[in-house]
Amino acid sequence: MESNLQTKKDQLFAKALVLILKPLVKILIHNNITYIGIQSLLKKAYVQVAEAVFGLPDKKQTDSRISLLTGIHRGDVKRIRESLQDQTFEKEIKASLGAQLVSVWLSHTKYNDESGNPLPLFKMASEGAPSFEELVLSVSKDKHPRSILDDWVNQRLISTLEDGRIMLNDKGYVPEDDFEEKLFFAGKNIGAHLEVVASNLESQNPPMFDRAIYYSKLSEESIEKLESRSKKKMMALLTEMNLLARQFQEADEANDKNSGKIHLGAYFYKKNEQDDESK
Repeated sequence: MESNLQTKKDQLFAKALVLILKPLVKILIHNNITYIGIQSLLKKAYVQVAEAVFGLPDKKQTDSRISLLTGIHRGDVKRIRESLQDQTFEKEIKASLGAQLVSVWLSHTKYNDESGNPLPLFKMASEGAPSFEELVLSVSKDKHPRSILDDWVNQRLISTLEDGRIMLNDKGYVPEDDFEEKLFFAGKNIGAHLEVVASNLESQNPPMFDRAIYYSKLSEESIEKLESRSKKKMMALLTEMNLLARQFQEADEANDKNSGKIHLGAYFYKKNEQDDESK
């Protein structure tokens, strides 16, 4: 009986895993990454997770144990562990800084009107206050405000008003043309969601919030209405929570013992089922 239950569980897990992998494989093929190409990345991911998550208390993690946990040859484990480095690429730094800047612009009272909406900013501090230059320097002293400003104009993240001030085009950092930055956020967002799924499958208590609704047989008009309303509601929630989280962070960050992180996201998926009869 127990064996049958395990077999059924394995079958259900395999079915769910295929559903998870299909969109990923679509991305891989679209970007000319073959099955052979993904193997080395999977090996690295297995080794990293085994080392970071599955260690034994008060014992140093060994190549042999990681090999046992992952099924990867011990020689490969040794090579991967020696080569792994926490590299932060320029695009990741740029994307992270951009998201921080938008977050401050949306949530800090200095850059908001009385209703909590983001104010238009002067480009440089010499032109007036509040300014984009001041915003950038409040987050990072390492990046030149003018360079970021030019990049944001190019990315169509901001618009220039008639009086010369600049305004956010949308309430979020969503680079339109920079594929590398899009990849950074894709990994960050999908990775966080999968961490929620992993935690809940492990029956961690209390479970993390993960809810969705599913409907089919809808007209294009109905989908457009649902999408429009969903975007407004989700953006309102994200804006509200961004403001609240910013306030908490400013109050908590002085204490070195506070190291907690959160990741709150939202998405809306739509598809014409006739485009993919297999689903």
